[in-house]
Amino acid sequence: MGVKVVHVINNDIGLRIHGRHYFQYLQQQGYDINVVCGLGSYVKGDMVTPDSIPVKAIPFPPRYTPVADLKTLQQLARHFRQQRYDIVHTHTVKPGLLGRIAARMVGVPIIIHTVHGFHNWDDMTRFEQWFFRQIERFAAHFCDLLLSQNREDIGVAIRDRICPSSKIHYLGNGIDIEFFHPDNVSDDQVTQLRQALGVLPGECLVGMIGRLVRLKGYYDYMAAARLLHEAGAPVKFLTIGFAVPDKRDALLPEALINQYNLSGVMTHLGPRQDVRELMAAMDTVVLASYAEGIPRVLMEAAAMGKAAVGTAVRGTKEVIVDKQTGVLVPPRQPGALADGIQYVLADKERAQAMGRAARQQAETCFDERFFFWRTDQEYRQLIRQKLSPNRLRTLQELPVEMSILEPV
Repeated sequence: MGVKVVHVINNDIGLRIHGRHYFQYLQQQGYDINVVCGLGSYVKGDMVTPDSIPVKAIPFPPRYTPVADLKTLQQLARHFRQQRYDIVHTHTVKPGLLGRIAARMVGVPIIIHTVHGFHNWDDMTRFEQWFFRQIERFAAHFCDLLLSQNREDIGVAIRDRICPSSKIHYLGNGIDIEFFHPDNVSDDQVTQLRQALGVLPGECLVGMIGRLVRLKGYYDYMAAARLLHEAGAPVKFLTIGFAVPDKRDALLPEALINQYNLSGVMTHLGPRQDVRELMAAMDTVVLASYAEGIPRVLMEAAAMGKAAVGTAVRGTKEVIVDKQTGVLVPPRQPGALADGIQYVLADKERAQAMGRAARQQAETCFDERFFFWRTDQEYRQLIRQKLSPNRLRTLQELPVEMSILEPV
C-alpha cells in the first residue's frame, strides 16, 4: 500500500476532465489516490472511476448555510477517520475550508490546499472582501501548505496576512498540450464546423468558454458583441459552458442574448465535448472574467495557436502576453473588450503570428506535467517531514521519480 491521498473537490468536472490526468500521474508515481467530490451529472453517489479511483460523494452546499455545512463537515471527518489518509489535498473555497478543518480534527498528518484564485475581487463590497479574507486566514491555520496556481496570489496571501511566505508555494497549472494541438484538427473539420455554426464566407467567429456565472464577464462579452455588431463588423459569436443554477450569480445565456438584441449574431452551445475543434474553428477566444486562478481555457487556446483576448486580472496576466500572444484589456469595460477583439480580427497575419507565439508559450509553460511534477515534489518533502517513522516503515515503497526535466 502506497501513501494514501485524497483530493477534495466540489465539482465533478474536475474528476472527469480537469483532474483526470493529474490523478492518473499521481497513481503512476505510486500514490494511493482517492477523491471526495460533490454530487453532479457524473458523480451521483459513491463510485469507482474507470481509472480505478474510489470516489466518496459528499455534497458541498454552494452558499454558506451553517446547518448543511456542519453536516458536510461531520461527513468529511467521519470519512477521513475511517480511511486514515496520509494526505488530504483540498481545492476551491468550500471544500478547502471544510476539508481542512475536518482533516485537522481527525489528525491527518499532511494537509494541503490548492489556491484556484482567491475569492476576492474589486467589485465586492468592503465587507465581502473582509469576510472572504477572514475565511482564507482561518482556513490557512488548518493546513501545512498552500499551493498557488498563479504567482500574483502568493503576493496577495502575504500582503493580506493569509499565511507567511514559507507556507505558500507556486504550483501553476497546465493542460495536455499534445491533445490541444492545431495539427489534430483538419482544415476540412474546421470548414464543416464553421458551416454548421452558420458562419458565412468572410465572417469571423469569436467564442467565450466558461461557467455561466457573472464572474466570468458574460455581461461585458455581450455588450462588446453588440458594439461590434452595431459597428457592422462581420462577426458571429458563441458562448460555451455549463450552467450552475445554485450559484448566486448564475446566468441564463439565452435570456442575455435576447436582452442584448444578439439573436442571429450570438449562439449559446451549452457544454460541449468538442472544445478543441470549436477553438480550431474560432478566429479568437475571449475570456472577460473578473478573477482567475489560471484560466485553462486560455491555455488551451494558446496550445491551439489562437491569439486570445482576456481581461488583465490575476491569473490571466500570466497566460496572455499583451500584443505578443494575445490582447489584454481592462476588466468590466465592454468598449475596451470590443477593441481588443477587433485588434485580433483586423489583421489576419498579425493574429497568426501571435497564435504561433502562443503555441510556443504553451509548450514552454503550460505543459500539465510541470504542475504534476511540482505536486509530487511537495508531497515528497512533506512525507519526509510529517509522516511518523512507524508509518514510513509500513509503506512498501515511496513514490518513484518522474522522468522529465524540472520545469522552470
